[in-house]
Amino acid sequence: MSRVPASCPANFAGHYTVSPGDTMYKISSIYRTSVNELIIANPHISNPNLIFPGDVLCVPGRISFSCCVTLDLVQPSELGEAGVALVYTSFIGTIAVSVMVVLGSLPTGFDIWIAEVDIPNVERFRHQIYPTPQTPPTFSGTINFPTAVSLTPNSVVRVFPANSATGNEGPVKMQGSLNNCCR
Repeated sequence: MSRVPASCPANFAGHYTVSPGDTMYKISSIYRTSVNELIIANPHISNPNLIFPGDVLCVPGRISFSCCVTLDLVQPSELGEAGVALVYTSFIGTIAVSVMVVLGSLPTGFDIWIAEVDIPNVERFRHQIYPTPQTPPTFSGTINFPTAVSLTPNSVVRVFPANSATGNEGPVKMQGSLNNCCR
């Protein structure tokens, strides 16, 4: 008797019916997701090492590379604040996933932007976004992810201003969901 999920979590790409010879690793590779994310999306499979032909799995959503996400303002803004995140594959000794963030002007009282990519139930990655020498500057920076990390559609890119002299961080000013990158 095959096992079928009662429902699938938010941001799932679809269902996959297990074929002979399939493993969670093989299926996760096909859908560019981690084995752990595939296991979390399928609590009806009590032992992920034992899947059988006919079992139906919820497949976490895939992110289409390259894609661009507009960072929307979270609160009232000063003139000129805008941002975008570009998700793409890169080669840094090995194939990796990168998120480049490009931003406009800073709010008064701050001198740097901090970008954060939050992968729910996995980890948050932060990186300072650096200014260009032009006046007014454009800020840009890239967060490179280890090959073991998979961005998911419910991952969120957030940016907030900070003061490098005092270490104070402002509230999140812009954010965007990678859900907009899904196929």
